[in-house]
This record gives sequence, C-alpha cells and structure tokens, in this order.
Amino acid sequence: MRFTKPKKVIGLDIGTHAVKAVQMSRSGDHLVIEDVGYALVDRNRVGADPVSAQADALREALEGMPHSQCLVVGALPGQTVVIRYPRLKKTAAADMDAAIEAEARHNIPYDLAEVFLDWSLLDEETEGDETNLKVLLVAAKHDVIDTRLRIAQAADVAYGVLSVDSLALADAAEGANLLSATGTTALINIGASSVSIHFTKNGSSNFIRDITWGARELIQTIAKARRCDYEHAEAIMMDYDAEIARNRERAVAAAPAPKAEANNAALLEPLEEELGDQPAQVEDYSGPTPLDEILAIPVSRFVAEVRRSFDYYEHQLYEHPVDRIVLSGGIAHLTPIREALKNDLDIENVILANPVEGSIRMGRKAAIPQFEEHPAQFMVAVGLAARGASDL
Repeated sequence: MRFTKPKKVIGLDIGTHAVKAVQMSRSGDHLVIEDVGYALVDRNRVGADPVSAQADALREALEGMPHSQCLVVGALPGQTVVIRYPRLKKTAAADMDAAIEAEARHNIPYDLAEVFLDWSLLDEETEGDETNLKVLLVAAKHDVIDTRLRIAQAADVAYGVLSVDSLALADAAEGANLLSATGTTALINIGASSVSIHFTKNGSSNFIRDITWGARELIQTIAKARRCDYEHAEAIMMDYDAEIARNRERAVAAAPAPKAEANNAALLEPLEEELGDQPAQVEDYSGPTPLDEILAIPVSRFVAEVRRSFDYYEHQLYEHPVDRIVLSGGIAHLTPIREALKNDLDIENVILANPVEGSIRMGRKAAIPQFEEHPAQFMVAVGLAARGASDL
C-alpha cells in the first residue's frame, strides 16, 4: 500500500511485438525521462498465451525501475475502444455526467452496462446565440480492461491510470511541441499489426481512426521474397537504409569504366573496329530482388488505407486538409514509408517524431540503444508518462 504521493511516473506501452517503459519526473517546467526499458514479446508464445508472454516482457522492461513507488500509467489498444466526439448543448457542470450518458446511448454500439465510460471537455463552440460543448467520449468494454489488468497483475504491476494509446500520442506530441496551433496535424503511429491515426486541429484532438495494417506485413513480405525466417526478415527491414546504400555502392562498382581518351590509348590495344560489336563484360552484382521493390506493394497498401482515412476526415467530416504528418512507431524511420506518404498524399511536411523535444528532456542515465536508434517508437510510452506527470 502506498502512503505518500508518488513523485515519479512510469508509462507502459504493451504491444504484441515489444513492451516499452518510460520513467519520468517533473523538474520545474520540464518533464525529465529518467529511465527507459524495452523488451521483446516472445512471438512464439504470444498467440497461445498472450497474457503470460506480455507479462514476462513487461517484467523485463521494468527491470531496475521502482514501479511500486511510481504512478504507473498503462494504455488500452486504440482498436479495442470506441472514441467519439459528440457536440452537446451547453449544460451545467452538475448535469454533465447525465448528459454524457444520454449521448453515449446514441454513439456507443454496446450496452452501457458492458462498458466503462470516460469523457473530457475539449472546447466550447459558439454559433450565433447557441453554445455547444465538444466532448471527447471514450468507451471500453470491461473484458478489454480486465485483459489489460491481468497482464499487469501477472507481472506484479499495479496501474494508477489507464489511457488509450492513440490519445497518448497527442500527449507526447504536445509535450514535444509537435502539434500545430493553427493547422491540422495527423499523428500516425505504426504498430506491429495496426496503425493509429490521430487527427488534431489547432492543437486539440479532433478525430481518431485505427486501421488494420502493421509492420508484420513488411516482415512477412521480405521473408517470402528472401526465403528466410521471420527474425532474419525483421533484421533486413530494420537495416533498410544500410542495404540500399550497399546496393548503390555495388551498382557504382559494377558500372563500366569510362573509355580512355584516344591520345592516351596504349599502342598495342585493338581498335574498336577490330573488336566489332561486342558487349562490355560487367560482373553481375544485382544479387537478390532489391529491398525497395520488395516493399513497394505492402507500402502501397498502407498508403491506400491512410488515404481512405484522410479522405473520410477531409470530405465526410468537412474538415480542413491535413497540413503535416508526424510519424511514430517501430518502423516510422523507414524511408519508403515517409516518401510514399509525401508522394501519394501530396503532403511535403512529413516528419519523424522525436519525443525528447520541447518541454520533455532526456536524463543522463536514461538512454538505451533502442531509444537512441529509434526514439519514435517510444512516443506512446512517453505520452502515457506525460499524462501521469500531470497528476504529480
């Protein structure tokens, strides 16, 4: 039992591929990341016993962190919850819960007895003489919450707060000054099996959509094309930029040398007319199918799904076009992802998220290789920690 208010917070992002943990404290106006944990989930066990597999990875990620003395903030996967943005007539604060419940009956596709409801007031919108309240409404089924709690309990971890991973993205982006105060930013987080797209308007949450696509599609495509196992294919994918660079070097090395000037030619060299039309003999360095060609089809499927979400947001909801995309997740750094979004969506401003910006700082002992190499994959964990730090 905790008798004193915690001074530190831990954000836990539990995925099907890996668990990320971020320990954070507050120092004046800044949030400081004091420790970072990372552990892979056993892929061979997660299908048969996900609770045990994820609990073991959670223990490993938290190793060395005093989680029993911290406020622990976890997240529900976005695809398992219902998020709506209803507009309500301005209501007295004392009557808001009843008004929200009445609205939820029209917006939530479940019996309200089966779900836990939470809400937050986003904005007041005045049109003429009428003022409406824009509300963020979240509903999570009890069995979804229970599953998340079982994972934590199996690892001897007690949650203080449960949020949603797609909402945590906005918390991290706000702390890192990645949101636009006057435009529309799409926060896209790419997971192993799903993608979360969080549209923010003028710095505030405006719409969230999850799509079924993930890094596994790329890995499985590579494994099939290169005839290798899953782990080797994943390593190839993560080494994309290095392989592309190597292929370019091989192409340069394999190119025929430029012809020497006539006045420098050796006297004993045969003349071109003596050789006749003979093709240049160049050693073949082509090797296996280039990685960019292998990834072209699954990346195009990803972009098509993103485009559908953008079209719905801009045309069905009559919202302003997206000005900027902020990418996060384990494969957000891959060049084909960013380039395809730029070219196919005609959005030049596509940036890779870095959570250690703005009011969020990295402590001296916090860095681990996974964070140093790909900080964008820790956005959800950082956002959860930032959410908890607001309660410290």
